[in-house]
Amino acid sequence: MSAATPLDDGGPAFPITDPQSAHATAMAASLHIEDPAERERAYILARAAAVIGMTLRDYFAAQALPAVISTSESWKSLDFKPRNGLSNAENDALCAYQVADAMLKARSA
Repeated sequence: MSAATPLDDGGPAFPITDPQSAHATAMAASLHIEDPAERERAYILARAAAVIGMTLRDYFAAQALPAVISTSESWKSLDFKPRNGLSNAENDALCAYQVADAMLKARSA
């Protein structure tokens, strides 16, 4: 059995590099939580998310989504096979990530 290959997400797209901004973002997320342990957990998660930022794959998918939604023909041109049981929106999102993966592949070529 082989280990799963990690998905190339392109790395961070918009990380917060300023420590004060990351702290402020995390404080805002945990401000109104009464329980100290839960407040600390919320702070840690919010700060980690702020520092990491969205992935480049997520950014590419977001940029591709309007084109995917604008025409059903995009599925045909990408050899995208809609999955039965999913809504059109869910299939559009999957198609956008397929475009994002192609963009990451082209970027590394």
